Amino acid sequence: MQKKLDESNRPRFHFTPEKNWMNDPNGLVFHKGEYHLFYQHNPLGNKWGHMSWGHAVSTDLLNWEHLDVAITEGADGAIFSGSAVSNGDEITAIYTRHTEANQSQCIATSKDNGRTFTKYEGNPVLDLAMANFRDPKVFRYADYWIMAVVKPHQHVCSFYKSTDLIKWEFLSEFGPTAAVGGVWECPDLFPLSYNGEEFWVLLISINPGAINNGTGTQYFIGDFDGVSFTPKYSTTDPRWLDFGRDNYAGVTFNNEPKGRRIFIGWMSNWQGAVRHPETSWTNAMTIPRILGLTKMGDEIVITQQPICEPTYEIVIDATKKHPSGLTGFVELGYNPVSKKIFINDYETDVEPINQQVHLKVIIDRTSVELYTDDGTRWITMAVFSEPEVTRELTNFG
Repeated sequence: MQKKLDESNRPRFHFTPEKNWMNDPNGLVFHKGEYHLFYQHNPLGNKWGHMSWGHAVSTDLLNWEHLDVAITEGADGAIFSGSAVSNGDEITAIYTRHTEANQSQCIATSKDNGRTFTKYEGNPVLDLAMANFRDPKVFRYADYWIMAVVKPHQHVCSFYKSTDLIKWEFLSEFGPTAAVGGVWECPDLFPLSYNGEEFWVLLISINPGAINNGTGTQYFIGDFDGVSFTPKYSTTDPRWLDFGRDNYAGVTFNNEPKGRRIFIGWMSNWQGAVRHPETSWTNAMTIPRILGLTKMGDEIVITQQPICEPTYEIVIDATKKHPSGLTGFVELGYNPVSKKIFINDYETDVEPINQQVHLKVIIDRTSVELYTDDGTRWITMAVFSEPEVTRELTNFG
């Protein structure tokens, strides 16, 4: 039975672990010709536990080579989420060490392109003696390193500075603001340009408290001066990266060789991971997406474009008086009455352009990603159908 489930549910081009449990993407970095995808992983089973960093590498972000577990849970604690940087010939991983009473930030270094890591003997490098203090995202800024790390229950993202990845100096904090109905997790901070002007983007995942009180990722557009992040717009209402159920804890690659800002999220959620079939692995990642900026109304907003071609592309007449789109194992499309695009019960506002709505769809064996042609709206869903159910969709409306 499991072999049959494996054959019918293993995605064709979305990343999955070779076996066992996976959640957050960690340590996304390009180093010496390879994209490294580390991830939260249970090496011992299909359910959450024994958190360690799984590891895979790719040259094109679609075809992945599975490698041995990179950093394993030890007697000193579990290996929670974090990031990685390319530092000369080495990769340095910055992660949260978790025990029941404490979460602190630690480092480990690889001299062989990520195949093996050695934990720093002086760990932790940042410890506030807090039970919840996690998910460090580290990146290079000017001639030093910046760490963004969250205090989840306080809804605060803290920023620190270091010249050696060992000694960290506190800089500032951002929050609480926008969506605070769940814990803040997995921050990311990076620059993007629009019309020659640089803006900074801060990502914060939240669980629950997102769309339909599920898990999700909010973002803020603003400025970062090397010390503090200042939002450009009001933060009373959250701005969502994705309007679906299954895009959480996503972060971007450091050191991308073409200067692109590439995002990958966990294509599941903490309320619904139990829906996953009893396959030899559990959970998948979203398709990698290239992030950009555009203007919508009076605001600069994020755009996302996948690194693969869509499965379907449809242009819908917005003057119709009824919904239309594609139907099958899911139903998706555009409702001109509500002016919303949708996958099943998940929806978001979209304004027609020249009385048309241009949609693209990526279908894999266990997922649907619907997005507008300009990349400003996405709905991501993990969908588990019976093996005999076709993944082909037909037009309706």
